[in-house]
Amino acid sequence: MKRRAMAACATTVLLGILVGCASAPPPQRALGYGYPGTCLPDQLSWPTDFLESLPGESTGTVVGLRLEYLDEKWVWRVRSVTGSDPTRGEEALLDVQTLKKRASHEVDLTDAEQRADAPSAWAAAQQSGETYPSPLIIDMKRIVDDGTPAWQVTTCNTETSAQAKVIVR
Repeated sequence: MKRRAMAACATTVLLGILVGCASAPPPQRALGYGYPGTCLPDQLSWPTDFLESLPGESTGTVVGLRLEYLDEKWVWRVRSVTGSDPTRGEEALLDVQTLKKRASHEVDLTDAEQRADAPSAWAAAQQSGETYPSPLIIDMKRIVDDGTPAWQVTTCNTETSAQAKVIVR
């Protein structure tokens, strides 16, 4: 009996470790929190360059995007609609250089994220004013503005790290 209990405990600990490694940590406390210096990582993939090709390769329809600095590494936190349940989705951490998925977990999508009539993330990024070398999109979230689906896009001046928000419909 003792051996079974010890084996069950070891299995539970091992599963906890494995799940913990594959699960994305919660978002940073505030946008830009922990950025080392400016908001411009080395060899960054810019959202206007990758958002059009991202759905289907490593995520579903993108409904949120955020640049974060976690464990001394830059990542894109991407929220997307996946599967047949429009209320559920995935939040994934993607490497900023390769866009390779580092971690992910399932999430409940907000009402705004569930709106199928919202503009695409790529279209919103194109309209946001992001241009190389500045400003850089660091956050995109679907919102409902006066009953209309829209995106709240936050950009960052890559020289000063000043943030600006714009609503894109």
